[in-house]
Amino acid sequence: MVYKKLSIQTLKTGEAMEIGVVLTPDEAHADRIAPFLEHKGDPWNTHIIRALREPLDELETRFYVGKLQGTIITNVMTVEHNRTGILGHVYTQPEHRRKGAFKLLMAEQMKDFRTRGGLLLLGTGYDSPAYWIYHSFGFRSLSEGSGLMRTATEDDFEARYFAPGKTSVVEVQWRDWPRLNALFCIRKGDFLRSVGWERYGISGFEGGFLHLKKALEEDAGYQARLLESEHGAVVGCATLAKDPRWHGDVGLLDLFLHPDFASSASELLDALNFPEGKIQCYADSGSPDKMRALEQAGFRQEAVFKGQLQTDDGARLDVKGYAVSAGS
Repeated sequence: MVYKKLSIQTLKTGEAMEIGVVLTPDEAHADRIAPFLEHKGDPWNTHIIRALREPLDELETRFYVGKLQGTIITNVMTVEHNRTGILGHVYTQPEHRRKGAFKLLMAEQMKDFRTRGGLLLLGTGYDSPAYWIYHSFGFRSLSEGSGLMRTATEDDFEARYFAPGKTSVVEVQWRDWPRLNALFCIRKGDFLRSVGWERYGISGFEGGFLHLKKALEEDAGYQARLLESEHGAVVGCATLAKDPRWHGDVGLLDLFLHPDFASSASELLDALNFPEGKIQCYADSGSPDKMRALEQAGFRQEAVFKGQLQTDDGARLDVKGYAVSAGS
């Protein structure tokens, strides 16, 4: 890929800043961008380095950079697939802050994103200075008091993106990063979305995906399958791994689907290879479709934890524990 110059902008200091975008992979910028963002740490750095040096299936990683005399002073990254994206890795060198560099960069990034169109999500601290910068560019909180934000080029994007249709089961790839994040960001659906990944309510899966990808690459016993719609959305996710909370052969199954695709849960469950031992799965009391799918797959309720979960609006939900013994 190549670096594309987007514009020249004037900072508050009068300095001329060149703004451009690096569409990865780009070896020429690898040794400049990776060190600039190395403070992000793992698992973020793994993606940054790999994206700059090699194709990550169909995931589009873009680094928007502002340069002074050829030196990068500010950056923002997007990862995208099928008009669904995540914005992150915002950073300006301390000595170049308060010059207006990032706002100018962000304006060019948003202008470029609108040429492709779609949904863009990000996470930041609620009511922080960064929150209000994003707010000025059209981002809004997904729920009251949340730093999880969205913007879209069409108001009804999610309605069309998650429209009912035919589905198929697929394995996790890099391109699923923004798509899986979009699924976990939906406003409706089960409150308990993943015990293993600690996802409750509208929670996103930005960092979780990188840990999931690492687990799949390093742990042969870890399993994950996604449900993909004919419209290109990820509408379901199932993960299965040894439950680290218990000694012995106890597996933890997590299952989360968009409510309009609840009837396809069996497709995901059938795609998993249940190992020997006991497998447990949890459902909150507001998730009848999930409980029905588990029972149809042979799981049986074995426990009820009264008032175990508190929702964002203060309601209490019971959590029901289901189990099946495989290979016995």
